[in-house]
Amino acid sequence: MKKKAGQAQESSRSSEVRSSALVPVNSNGSNKPSARGGKASQPAPSEYTEFDYKSLGKSVNSSNTGKKSSGSKKQKSSSAPSDSFDYSGKSQTKKSKPKKKSVAGLVIAVVAALILVAGGVLAGLYYYGFFDEKVDVTLADGTVQTMTVEEAYAELATDRFYAGTVVNGIDIGGMTVDEAYNAVSTKLPEVPLVVNITLDLEGKKLIPNFNEVTFEYNTRDILNEAYSKYRPADASDVNRLVECYNGVQQLKKTPMVYETAYTVHIEGVQEVIKKVLDPYIKDYSVVKNATIVDFDTENRTYVIDKERVGYKIDVDTAAKEVKALFDSKTYVGLVKVPTEKQEPEITEAMIKENFGLIGECSTKTSANNNRNNNIRQACENMNGTILEPGETFSFNETVGQRTTENGFKEATVIMGGQYEQGLGGGICQVSTTLYNAVLKADLEVVKRSAHAWPSDYVQTGLDATVDWPALDFQFRNDSDYQVVVLAWWDSSDSTCNAQIYGKKLPDGKYIELYAEITNVTSAGGEEYVEDRELPMGEKKTIREAHQGITANAYKIWYNADGEEIDRVLYNTTYYAAYGRRVAVGVLKPDGTYATFNKDTGEYNEPVPTSTNTPTPKPDPTDPTKPTDPTKPTEPTQPTDTQPTDTQPTDTQPTETQPTETKPTETKPTETQPTSAPDPTDLEIPTQGNTDEG
Repeated sequence: MKKKAGQAQESSRSSEVRSSALVPVNSNGSNKPSARGGKASQPAPSEYTEFDYKSLGKSVNSSNTGKKSSGSKKQKSSSAPSDSFDYSGKSQTKKSKPKKKSVAGLVIAVVAALILVAGGVLAGLYYYGFFDEKVDVTLADGTVQTMTVEEAYAELATDRFYAGTVVNGIDIGGMTVDEAYNAVSTKLPEVPLVVNITLDLEGKKLIPNFNEVTFEYNTRDILNEAYSKYRPADASDVNRLVECYNGVQQLKKTPMVYETAYTVHIEGVQEVIKKVLDPYIKDYSVVKNATIVDFDTENRTYVIDKERVGYKIDVDTAAKEVKALFDSKTYVGLVKVPTEKQEPEITEAMIKENFGLIGECSTKTSANNNRNNNIRQACENMNGTILEPGETFSFNETVGQRTTENGFKEATVIMGGQYEQGLGGGICQVSTTLYNAVLKADLEVVKRSAHAWPSDYVQTGLDATVDWPALDFQFRNDSDYQVVVLAWWDSSDSTCNAQIYGKKLPDGKYIELYAEITNVTSAGGEEYVEDRELPMGEKKTIREAHQGITANAYKIWYNADGEEIDRVLYNTTYYAAYGRRVAVGVLKPDGTYATFNKDTGEYNEPVPTSTNTPTPKPDPTDPTKPTDPTKPTEPTQPTDTQPTDTQPTDTQPTETQPTETKPTETKPTETQPTSAPDPTDLEIPTQGNTDEG
C-alpha cells in the first residue's frame, strides 16, 4: 500500500499515526531519535516539494487548504523553500514545542489492548460456563458424566413428574400434578371399601355402625409424596442435588411404584365405639358373689347361684385401637375391648369346699300327738331358711302365729306360772333345739328367754322359750357368709332336730355345750287358788313345786383331733323357786260359791255332804285332770310336757365335771336377771307370759 507524503504507516489508532509521523529536528538541524528508540531517516529535500500541514492537524492559511496530494509515488517538494518552514529549524510563525517520549504511551496502549483481549476471552469463557462449578453425576446406564450445577438443577427443576413414577399401575412421568390426579382418579373404583370391625367384649361380639363415618382416597397425599421424591429444594446443596439427579436417573431404570388406599375421617370413631359399649358398662361392672339360693334338705346339698366376675370396660382405649386400624388402612378386623377384671370374694367352688354343717342339736319329744304336731309344723315353717350376712332370724316371724289356720293344735303350755292348754303347745322345744344348734355354730344370739323352770329335754340353762308375740328367740348371722337353717321332727325316733349350715369353723374346730348348776334354793310354800268350776270339797294340783336354780352354760372348743382347746363361759341362767299350787273347788250345789283360807286351803264353812250336783267330766285331752274327783291327791305332770327319760330337778350333764377354773372374761349375749324372778311376774293372766313349751 502506498503512503501519502508526510504520513506515517497506517495504524488502528490515529493518535499513534500522528505521533510517529511527526519527528521534530534539533536546533542544530539534526533529527531527534524516534519513540521506538531508533533514529528517523531524514527525508531528501526533493521529497518535500509540498508539505500538507493539514495532515498534521494544523490549520494554515493557504490557498491549497483542504487539498490533499494523491498518487502512489512520493512527490518531491519544490526547490524553493516554503515561507512557513525554516529549514534551519525555526518557524516563521510559532515554533512547536518538543513532545515527550512516546514509549510509555505505547506500553500503556499495548497493556490496554491486552486487557481488552483478556477481558474478551474471560467473557467468552464465562459465557460458555468455563468457570461454573462442575459435578459428576451417574446416568441411568451407569456412566458418569460431568456437568455444571446449574445444568443439573435446571434438568430437575420441572413442574412435572419424573420419568419412572407409577401410581396404581399408571405411569405418570411427564405429567403435571393435576394431570396425574385426573389420570389416577378415573381408574379408582366407586365403592371399593368394606368396613367390618367387630368388638370382642369378653367373648361377646359387638359390631359398631360406621355408616355415618366418611371415607376417601388418599390420592392427593400419594401424588404429593411421589412428586417430592428426588426433587431438590435449591442448587446450593450440591450433595443433595447430585443425590436427587442420580435418583431420577435410576427411576428410568427402576420405576418407583405407589398405591393409593382409602383413608377414613375418624372424627366419629370415639362416638361410635362409646355408643355400642355404653349399654354394657353398668351391667359388666357388677361383681356378684356366689350365693346359696336353696338347700336340698333331703341330700343336704346347696343349690348355688354361681358367682359373676365384673369387668371395667375401657372405652377410650378400644376407640384408640379401632382408630389405629383405620390409620393403618385396615378396615376389617377384630378388636378385643380392654377390660379390668373384678373378682368376686365368694365362688361356687369356695362354697362347696368350705361350707358345711357347723352346728346341730337333737332333743327327745313326748308321745303326745298334738304336741308333736305343733313341733313338726314349727320345724317345717323354718326348715331351709337362708340368712344373708348380717341378717337376723326371728323365730316368731319365721314360724308364724300359732293358729288352727296355720296348722297348730292345742297342747299343754305354761301360762301364768302353771300348766294350761293352748294353741301351739310344745314348740318351745323347737326354739330350744335351734338355740343349742346356733350356739354350736358360734353365731350371735340377739334375744333369748329361759322358761319359768328348767325343761327336761335339754341341759338346765340351755333352754329358750317363745310365745306369740311377746317372747321371741332371735339370732343374727354375724359371719361373712350365708347360713342355712334346717329343722325337722323325726317320727321314727320322736326327735326334734335342728342344724345350721354355713362356712365351717377354722382349722376343723368345733364347739360342744356344757351347763352346770351352780346354786339351788328350796321351793316356796304351797299356794291355794279357787276354781269355780270344781265342786266344793274337790282340789287339784295345777303346778308342782320347783326349786330355785342357777346354771352356767359353757362353750367348749375342740380342735380337729378332738382335744379341748378352750372353755368359755357363755351365760348364766336363773330359774325362780315356785311352791306347789293347788286349785280349790268352790262351786256349791245351789250354784253359789264357798270361801276358803288361801293360806291353808281350808273352807270357811262345812263341806256339803249331799252330792246332788253332778261332777264335771274330766277333759280327755288334759291329762292333768284327775280321773277320781273324790280324791284330793294331786295328779302327775302331763306326759306331753314331762318326758319320762329326764326329771327337771335332775338335769346334771353326763360329761365329766371340769376341773379348770371357769373363765370370767366372757359375758353372755342374752340379758339375764341379776336375781331370781319374782313368781308374781308370771301371774299376769296374759298370753304374753305364756311358755309354749
